[in-house]
Amino acid sequence: MENLSPAPGKKILLYGVLILLIYLFAISIFGGNILLHLFGAKEITAGILFSSRLLFWSSLLLVFVYAKKVEHQKLLIWEERKYQFWQYLVSFIAIIFALVIGLIVIAVIFLKLGLIKESDKFKQLLEIFKVNQWLIFFTAGTAGIVEELTFRGYIQPRLTILTKSPAIAIIISSVLFGLLHFGYGTVMQMVGPFFIGFIFAIYYYNFRNIKILIFCHILWDVMAIYLQMFMPHLKK
Repeated sequence: MENLSPAPGKKILLYGVLILLIYLFAISIFGGNILLHLFGAKEITAGILFSSRLLFWSSLLLVFVYAKKVEHQKLLIWEERKYQFWQYLVSFIAIIFALVIGLIVIAVIFLKLGLIKESDKFKQLLEIFKVNQWLIFFTAGTAGIVEELTFRGYIQPRLTILTKSPAIAIIISSVLFGLLHFGYGTVMQMVGPFFIGFIFAIYYYNFRNIKILIFCHILWDVMAIYLQMFMPHLKK
């Protein structure tokens, strides 16, 4: 008879969530300046952008090792459900539709309140993307895989156990996801990700499939970057 490892205690789960969050926010706050110093540069370059994405990949390695060696369980504690192709297609359409409608409403509200502001950091990234388009896919792939596996795959289920409330776990994980994007320097760049994280968290709780969220996240980021890259041409 197979010996099953006992479920990890709540303290172990809490420590894992806190360690991951501290690491992610440390990367967001200090990672850029450290890389600028190491590269001897005054502004973001393609090499710095690439290296910063590697730092986020290291967070996934960190949490994978913690889950396996400390928690003695898989990173994804919610069993992944499989669906038929048409169900994936419907999920994709529904998620993208919800994001488009929701973010348009948020943008209109921000516009009415005079809170729309361009992100200087994002403008720098767009200039890099224009001459290094492979970085668009690497950046979007990093965000889609790392952020979904850490926030939805790792943090959300453990917060559900810790708080005993799926709704609270969804809200907290979404707020944290939005705050992680504070480095872009605008409120919209945090509220938008919060809404995206909220929609993704609701889907993950109900349907338990991280693959569709990774796909949607990557595609959404690629579309968003290309749209903003060519927006000046669309206005002419």
